[in-house]
Amino acid sequence: MKEISKKLLAVALAAIMTVPMFAVSATANEDEVYEDWYLDELYNQGLYDEIPDYYWEENIYCNDSYEEDYWYEVLTVDNIVYEISYCENEVYAYIVDYERGENEESLVSETVVIPETVEYNGIEFPVAGIGYYAFADCHTLKEITLPESITTISDGAFSGAANLEKIVVPETVEFDYFGIEVFDKTPVLNYLAENSKDGAVILGQNVLLAYLGNEKTYIMPIEIDYIADHCFFMSGIQEVVFNSSITEIPAYAFASCRNLKEITIPHNIVSIGEGAFSNCSNLEKVTLSDGLEYIELKAFEGTKIKDIYIGASVCNVIGAFVGCNTLENITISEDNTNYVFEDDILYYFEYYEDEDGNQYTSISIEYFLITSDKTSVKIPEEVYSIASYAFYNCKQLDEVVINSPLGVYDYAFTYCEFESFDFSNVSDIGFAAFKGCKNLTEADLSEVYFIDDSAFENCTKLENVEFGLMLYVIGAKAFANTALKDVIIYGDMCEVYENAFANCKNLKSVEFSACVGAIYENIFIGCTSLERVFISKTVDYVDYNAFRECEDVTFEIIKHSVSGDAIVEFAEDPDNDVTKYEFVGKISFLERVEIFFSDIFSKIYDFFFGWIDSIMMF
Repeated sequence: MKEISKKLLAVALAAIMTVPMFAVSATANEDEVYEDWYLDELYNQGLYDEIPDYYWEENIYCNDSYEEDYWYEVLTVDNIVYEISYCENEVYAYIVDYERGENEESLVSETVVIPETVEYNGIEFPVAGIGYYAFADCHTLKEITLPESITTISDGAFSGAANLEKIVVPETVEFDYFGIEVFDKTPVLNYLAENSKDGAVILGQNVLLAYLGNEKTYIMPIEIDYIADHCFFMSGIQEVVFNSSITEIPAYAFASCRNLKEITIPHNIVSIGEGAFSNCSNLEKVTLSDGLEYIELKAFEGTKIKDIYIGASVCNVIGAFVGCNTLENITISEDNTNYVFEDDILYYFEYYEDEDGNQYTSISIEYFLITSDKTSVKIPEEVYSIASYAFYNCKQLDEVVINSPLGVYDYAFTYCEFESFDFSNVSDIGFAAFKGCKNLTEADLSEVYFIDDSAFENCTKLENVEFGLMLYVIGAKAFANTALKDVIIYGDMCEVYENAFANCKNLKSVEFSACVGAIYENIFIGCTSLERVFISKTVDYVDYNAFRECEDVTFEIIKHSVSGDAIVEFAEDPDNDVTKYEFVGKISFLERVEIFFSDIFSKIYDFFFGWIDSIMMF
């Protein structure tokens, strides 16, 4: 009765909500003074002709009653999609996408000239930028001309536009932002290189897109504000003198510059991007300033640096020193309150306070020196988490002792070679956190509540795993290609995702107790030794590809249950190799009655609300 009452109440509310919609439309021309909510409602209903001019000119979604501080609309012109915006007396348009046909083919012309403005509701919106991946994979585009109004080209804007051979950017354009991988997998650089000066390919006034010259020293012109990613990639450059305008060294900017032996990063640069100096195989000395704040993933991978300085302003180096196989020491500025380097471990301290003003400190481990001779590491009790890549590829470790509950994040112990690991204080495990730990044989995960994708993938000796009652996620490929023999998943609720146990050739027995609701695609693909699968009554969906290449499986199911019916239907399908099942229990008569009426109510609900929705559409 309660459920039915709730549904009737929902219908009544839906009917009531339609009244003000029609009322707004009927009285729109009768009031001379409009409230903000009233004008917004007119806009939401598409009644643009009834909205006064001042709304468009001054008050378009720029008020304190909205979480967003801007208004936007989507407009398509010549098969190019613009997002137009108006806020705080500024109007502008960004290209965000392009139109496609029925087969997802691009409808954009071979030659495109982007206008300086597009018009909407009588307002001219300057075209200010090209958004993230706006023309990505636009294979019809061969030539594009940008207007002088362009100030932004975002990440991957033309990525994969395989036939883009020419881009015309007025020399007067001064960019406020230039993204990464803008021209990835396009041939346009050849055209731009033909018009370069001394091998420096400059876009507009202030973007150094690429350096193709032969000089060993490059002095950056003062007008350059942005270096594009891969700018000096594989060049023979030996020295670069930065100007005072550059604030970022983007991803892979100097990657594989094998003649580069030392580099000085000036005070004005606040971040070094992912892989910025990776594979600079002769780079031995890096001088970093106190102005630097961020060093991104694998920034110095494959170099010969032995010492690195973390300045006063640095607040993020997660994954920065992965692949620094010669790094022997980390020096911390006395003015840096976030980092401490002690016993070959780099600790990060984060300070915060609650609503009552109580102050707290959170400590995490961000890096363990890969050149350390320590074979055992004891994690202090105060440590709250082990950050991504912290112990990545530390093959010398035999033991890690954890004394208090903590989280282990992405790639934290990937490719380590310890034989055992104490998981008793681990609460959640990140993406590929233990991937490729080839000597790990067992894992007691009874206290773990979250296991991310690929967490133990390719742990080829992992035979025994114990899951706990609090577990609610086993991610895709979490235990793929391991040596597991038996799997029991139980608890109150648990989602097991695609390929979670794929190619576990030794796996013979699986139990899904009263917690799993669905068995997804390819979870057990390639588990050729699988013989027995017990499925509780909670499972209501089994994907037809869940047990691919498992040819000799017997399902143990609960008779008359939703899961039992699902397995019978699955097992008896002629397209499946799996055809055996047996009943090991049955649900009670009262449970069957409950399921019967629940199905009826569900169908009535779907029909009734589908009917209501169809009426409200008109």
